[in-house]
Amino acid sequence: MLTCRAGRADAARDFARHLDLAGLAPRVAAPLLVVDGDQDVIPGVTNGESLTRLAPLGGYLSVPPGDHLFGNARLDWMPHHLSDHMARTLTATPA
Repeated sequence: MLTCRAGRADAARDFARHLDLAGLAPRVAAPLLVVDGDQDVIPGVTNGESLTRLAPLGGYLSVPPGDHLFGNARLDWMPHHLSDHMARTLTATPA
């Protein structure tokens, strides 16, 4: 999909290499769930756990069988983990 948006595979790889959300994460005021697929082989994609630690309301989920877009593992994690995250977020007591 990124290749389609960038126009060429090399342009997509260049974009991914330079994408850094570390400066944006601390400003995300909403609860943020970062989900990584352990089978993600897209060049330039880094572990999202460090990004999660920068967000004030960050949460992290690693999906062992997941690829980049989780098409191969969506039913393994989404119904349970995402609903658990939403329930925790909606019922949390503000600090």
